[in-house]
Amino acid sequence: MKHLKLIVLMCLVALIALTAVACGGAETAGTTATTTPAADVVTTPTATAETTPATTTPVATTPVVTTPATTTPITTETPTSFSSLKIGETPIADYTIVYAKSPYEVYTKIAEKKQYFPVYDFDHETANRLADLIFEVTGVRLNVVQDSKSTEVANEILIGETNRTLTGGVKLSNLASDDYVVNVVGTKLVICGGEYGTTWHAIDYLETLFAEKISQKEVNYSFANDFAYEGEHHLVVIGCIGDSITQGVGASNQAMFSYPAQMGRLLWKDAIVHNFGDSGSTMRNDHGDAYTKTTPYQNAVNAASTVDIFTIMLGTNDSDRFRTWTNSDTEKYNNDCLSLMETLQKKNKDVKFVLANCPAYFGGGSFGSTKMRQVQDALLPIVNDAGYPTTFYDTYSATKTLRSYFPDTLHPNDMGHLKMAEAFAEYLQTLVTPETNEVK
Repeated sequence: MKHLKLIVLMCLVALIALTAVACGGAETAGTTATTTPAADVVTTPTATAETTPATTTPVATTPVVTTPATTTPITTETPTSFSSLKIGETPIADYTIVYAKSPYEVYTKIAEKKQYFPVYDFDHETANRLADLIFEVTGVRLNVVQDSKSTEVANEILIGETNRTLTGGVKLSNLASDDYVVNVVGTKLVICGGEYGTTWHAIDYLETLFAEKISQKEVNYSFANDFAYEGEHHLVVIGCIGDSITQGVGASNQAMFSYPAQMGRLLWKDAIVHNFGDSGSTMRNDHGDAYTKTTPYQNAVNAASTVDIFTIMLGTNDSDRFRTWTNSDTEKYNNDCLSLMETLQKKNKDVKFVLANCPAYFGGGSFGSTKMRQVQDALLPIVNDAGYPTTFYDTYSATKTLRSYFPDTLHPNDMGHLKMAEAFAEYLQTLVTPETNEVK
């Protein structure tokens, strides 16, 4: 048995050996083996693969952009109103605005009756303007009352020269035309100017004061118990030189309804108008009714140092009384106008003039004739060349359609004077620079 196991083992070994030989011969099957002598064997070096240095492509990277942290600035909007407004220690809401009674009651009654005149109540207008301003900056609407129609109380804002009792020696009647005051007197705030127009412009000062305090964020503002401000606003002074039409002939009340008087009310916020008209006057000095021989002329000369603009409307009587007008008459007319301007300019080197031609005449005579208007038109360059700064106003064009308001064909009635005033005032307003209220 043992021999049998040995024989099997030997057979397995032989089988393994044969398998190994068979596997090796398979690699050269179909090839004639050539035996090269050992000395002739050429040994070819094994090709070494060329090694290309590895190039490392950098990984594309997007740079990280660091945005600085944005901090929203803390902003405080500029306030638009007061948190509180006081006079002394008293809140503004405890106050009443009191305005002075208008001196134009007679005029107002006529205006209300006729229903075509504007009604003027200057200090009332200013009081309403102040009430609007206080409401704008505080949200508080104050009552507005007339002094003669209300009982005096402690806390009042007084507009104009009211009937209220003031302590401390305040003399509002002594104010010059261009001056105004904004003063605390006791428990009252007094706002008053030398003229209605300057009282109005005192509110300009308060507008500026309030805006300044609010912009500076001083939103809790109080007028000190001793608050006192003196301001100035120039009102342009206009002097009207002329004949009966300027004086006011034809009006029911010359002082109240002449065109210069009505023009003064129309321009009250910017100007003061004086009437230097004299009925029947002529420009020509060689006539008995020469303007330079009148009291209004002397008044004009005396006032000239304070007058900014003189309007000159002379010629209606000249054209009637010199019916046989010649070139010599024109020369006299021109020279006498130059003489008038010279006298006035000596009193005020800065004075300016407005040369106005004759109003329309609707009768059959020679008043305000076409020839006279031609003389007046030609006079403008002459006076300017002579050194008298002058502009021209066409009164004729402003009146030629107003026949119904000239009942005697020559002089305007109340309504005619109003129409003349409205047109002339509109023209004069263009001569005043609003920013400075100076004459251009």
